[in-house]
Order: sequence, then C-alpha cells, then structure tokens
Amino acid sequence: MLTRKRKKSLPPDAKGVVGTLRLARQDDDVADLSQGEIVVVGHPDLDSRQAQALIDRRVGAVLNAARSSTGRTPNTGPQMLAKAGILLIDVTSEDIWTRLKDGDLVRIEGGHVYRDEVLVASGIELDEQRVGVDLKAARDGLATRLDSLAANATDHIHREHAMLMSGAQVPRLRTKVRGRAVVVVSRAYDDAADLKKLRRYIREHDPVLIGAGPGADVLIKAGFAPGIVVGALDHISDAAIKKAGEVVVTTASGMVDRPERLERHGMEIVTFVATGSDDDLAILLADTNEAAVIVHVGAPSSLPQLLERPPAEAAPMFVARLRAGAKIVDAKSVHHFSSQRHSIWPVLLLLLAGIAAVAVAVSITPVGQDWFDSIGEQLTDLGSWIKGLFT
Repeated sequence: MLTRKRKKSLPPDAKGVVGTLRLARQDDDVADLSQGEIVVVGHPDLDSRQAQALIDRRVGAVLNAARSSTGRTPNTGPQMLAKAGILLIDVTSEDIWTRLKDGDLVRIEGGHVYRDEVLVASGIELDEQRVGVDLKAARDGLATRLDSLAANATDHIHREHAMLMSGAQVPRLRTKVRGRAVVVVSRAYDDAADLKKLRRYIREHDPVLIGAGPGADVLIKAGFAPGIVVGALDHISDAAIKKAGEVVVTTASGMVDRPERLERHGMEIVTFVATGSDDDLAILLADTNEAAVIVHVGAPSSLPQLLERPPAEAAPMFVARLRAGAKIVDAKSVHHFSSQRHSIWPVLLLLLAGIAAVAVAVSITPVGQDWFDSIGEQLTDLGSWIKGLFT
C-alpha cells in the first residue's frame, strides 16, 4: 500500500509539473493514487491497460523506470497518456527507486526531476509527436517480423511435411493420452501463476501433465509430478528425469548426448527426431497421440509476444498450434471458465415453474379438483380456528 506524508510547499510560480511523489512498485498500488500525484512505475512497453489505470486516477505525471516503448510491440500506452495530457518520462537514472522516497514533493521540468530544487533524476520526455513516431516504427517492425514468420513457417512445413501431415517419426507414448485432457507446461509467460490457477481443473479432470523442457521444473515446483517430460536432454533437469513417468528426448540429428543420465534413473531412451522448440514438439506429441484437448501453460498470449521469439522458434510454434487446431486452449481461458460460479436462482425458478405446471395439469383432472377442494376446505377451517384465537 502507498503511504502518505505531509506535503512541503514550493513557490506558487514554480515552473513545470509539481506534485507529491508516489512509488507504485506493484500494479495494485495504482489504485491508491490521488489526482495530481506524480507516480514512479516500472512498465516496459507500457500497455493500454496500465495507461488507462493511470488516466483513471488523473495523475499529474508518470516517471517510468523502464522503456515505455522498446520497439518490440506497437503498444499504445504512451500515446494514451500523451493524449490525456499526462506527462510521461522514461527515467534514465538507474537508482530512481532508492533516490526518491514516497511522499517527496518534486518538480518536473524539461525531463529533469527536482526535489528541494536539487536535481535528483532525469530522463526522456515522451510527448505526443515522439510516441507517435515510436508507435509507427514498432508497427513497421511488427510487419517485418510477420513477413519473417510467414517465410520461416513455410520453410518449416516443407522440411517437416511428413511429420506434420501423418505424424511420421512422432513416438507413440506408453502413457495413455488418447481421449484425455493434456496440460503442456512451458517455462515462459505467466507460467507459475497460470499453473496455480489451474489447480482446480487438474484436480477435477486428472489431465496428463507434460513438462516441455524446463517446464517440468515449473510443474515440480508447484507440487506436481510430470507424467511426461519432452525436450532436448540439456534442457531437462535431473529432478525432472527422476520424477517423470516418461521422458521423450527431442533431437534434430537423431543422436542423444549423455544418454547415461537417463539410464542412471532407469529411464528408457525415447527419441523424437524433429526440429523445433520443446514447447511446439510437446504440443505435436500430444496431438499426434490423440489427446482430446491440450491446455498450454506459459503460451504467448498475443501475436507480439509470439513474434518476440527468434523466427526459427516462432514459426514451428505457430505451425504446431495451427496443426492442433481447436484442441489447443490457453490456460487463462480454461481458468476463466472453470472458475465461474453459476447462481442457484435460475435452477430454483425452473424447479418452481415445473411444479406450477404440474399443479395446473393436475387441477384440470377430476381427481385434482377433489384434491384442491379438500385443500381449500382445510385452509378455511384453519383460518377460522386462527380467527377464533383472537376473538
């Protein structure tokens, strides 16, 4: 939580943006900001969600301890702040978090930050013109990476045509996968957080847990034993080999270096001869072995995130997900649907409607009329008895 300190005063004619400084180390800290305050954040590639949260708090200025636009993705956060009239500065002082304190009264002018008129930090002011140029450059770069992705994907399809079309060289697993749900865990985007949110789904559906290379260690750290570990042998830890029910070693050459690591743990050497990353080969393995659904933990959640990978990795991942088709689902989507709680009121209303329909149907029969007449007489007698108690 952000703390509040007593404000000092500056001359009324002080130039630039003046306000109380707040350190927002966590996203949740933004909710405690007040209008006009100057906030320090650490958001590389400031996105629209983060920018909107700052705009909603009507802050006076934003000091970003990271690059607001790295050029990797066409993020619109800086543009949103500029259009809202909120000053944004990418601070170049590495010790900004320790040099400034929560509650300091600061003044910003020309990209410089002053406290008691002493320069304490400086940076690059991102006005609307500058962020517009950065956004256009990022969009142009994204288009170039898309062209590269298409070219590499075409090359990958030609090279691995037999495997992608008919499953050639994809090993058959001892673990029963056919018709079952599979959770593939990669050590990448939000892996631990997504896996934590899937605990209920894993408990209720008992899916096959597949660790893609270092993703096996993510599973182990979360308290799960990987049923299958897939990846290059130098990406798989001894702990993963020891706990795995089955290990599939991926190799582009067909040769496995240091096979004694597997033999030491009594593991049979199963090889998967193909090019690609641990992630996409784990998806192909599950798909070829006829998994019913493939939940991917640690998957890139957007096209820019996918394109951040080297083209030689992004293209096979794109093709693998394309081949899996409707089977593959992101972990965040599974959590959203599995965590929904349905209200009992629609069920009760439906039950009452059914009872009412049965009552109406019974009432039009001779037997039903006798029942209702009898009930009416009993209710009349009950009313008379109650009335007699008070007279």
